[in-house]
Amino acid sequence: METYKIPKERAKVLMWAPPREPEERYLFLSPFAETHQGAETVSDLLLRPKRFLPVLQEGAGLELVRKEAIRWLRVEEPERSEWHFMEQRSGAPQAKIRCEFGEGGSLEGVMYALTPAGEQRVLDVVNLLQGFLPLETAQGFYLVNLGHVCHIAILEESRAGA
Repeated sequence: METYKIPKERAKVLMWAPPREPEERYLFLSPFAETHQGAETVSDLLLRPKRFLPVLQEGAGLELVRKEAIRWLRVEEPERSEWHFMEQRSGAPQAKIRCEFGEGGSLEGVMYALTPAGEQRVLDVVNLLQGFLPLETAQGFYLVNLGHVCHIAILEESRAGA
């Protein structure tokens, strides 16, 4: 049976999925992505049409988390587990925004417009994205579930890249 197993890399994240407080978890990434060349990323896992995501919590074991319930994930070592986004963002238009959640709390950071020319305003980006918005904050790299964001304040918008 070992020949049927695919080795996976662990990606460490801090996950907020109420009613629990944010907790450190591990996701499992394949060495091969389905939609692009190279290794799978955390974003790739979140974009899959599957409703539940297997996550590991040290000492507590494996459990399944409904992706729609996740408010945000802070991805540790984004250069490794979000490498595809990190490469694409270079030179992209950016905006500093604050995302506010319905149950309280907010995240403030920089989002990048990796969308077609002419569709790079904050409004265009959040309407074109499916599910999770990459956001770089002072605390780290987040993937924010837009389904739980009630308000987005545009703090600063630029056409020039980073």
